[in-house]
Amino acid sequence: MEPSTLALPVLINGVKALASAYDGYEKGRFMKSDQAVREEIRRRADMMRSHIERIMERHHRDGNREQRDECDSTLTSVHGMSEDATMAVTGSPNSIHDGVGKLSRKGRKRIVEHDLKTLNLLVDTTRMLNLILSGDEEAPSMAEIHDRIGRARNHFRERNMYIDGLEKR
Repeated sequence: MEPSTLALPVLINGVKALASAYDGYEKGRFMKSDQAVREEIRRRADMMRSHIERIMERHHRDGNREQRDECDSTLTSVHGMSEDATMAVTGSPNSIHDGVGKLSRKGRKRIVEHDLKTLNLLVDTTRMLNLILSGDEEAPSMAEIHDRIGRARNHFRERNMYIDGLEKR
């Protein structure tokens, strides 16, 4: 088995442990849980940034300008996701989510599930980047990775809907 194949279950278990370690987004503990999720997203973004930079350097050396530009565009999206996590609505010391203390157990569970899905999208994207770095013939294109990062970023942005207690958009 390849190292990236062996690492995937470990990464997923780590994400599950992070999600189960939340304080449940309860009043008084919300900021701690929210900060843990946002920090993990920033950590994942940094990991993806490192991988993409290595891929971009490879394309630059090979003179493949089109792929290098796609990597650069993807890096911009990764940076945006990291900024979204840093500057999330709850990124200030005082949460402006009035409905946090009023969330039902079902609402808190939805937030945790939503965050877990976001983190799983990022884990999967990192795995895809590892395929490119390993030279796998079945590796996705950088455009596919860019699309996946965009989906993860949009998914992360939707979490405020749950935090504010909204059931639907």
